[in-house]
Amino acid sequence: MRFALRNKPKLVKAFGEDYYNLIVESLRKYFSDRSTIEKYKIDGVNYEFINVPNIQHNTDSFFQFAIINNKYDVVMLAYYSAIG
Repeated sequence: MRFALRNKPKLVKAFGEDYYNLIVESLRKYFSDRSTIEKYKIDGVNYEFINVPNIQHNTDSFFQFAIINNKYDVVMLAYYSAIG
């Protein structure tokens, strides 16, 4: 399974290159470790979501992504928030 993350220029502008790279590396690890993903819904939002663990050491935080589209083996994601 592969992923595509939307809006790189906006994410880099808002959070910086280092934070963007952390998000992408966390996504790479998450998708390399599993063949299925755990999706969930949030009331009042039309998208499904996933929580991706932050790969930084000694953190119990997650990145939350909305699943915009799922075609073939590619999941199109939009960054939603950080948790923890």
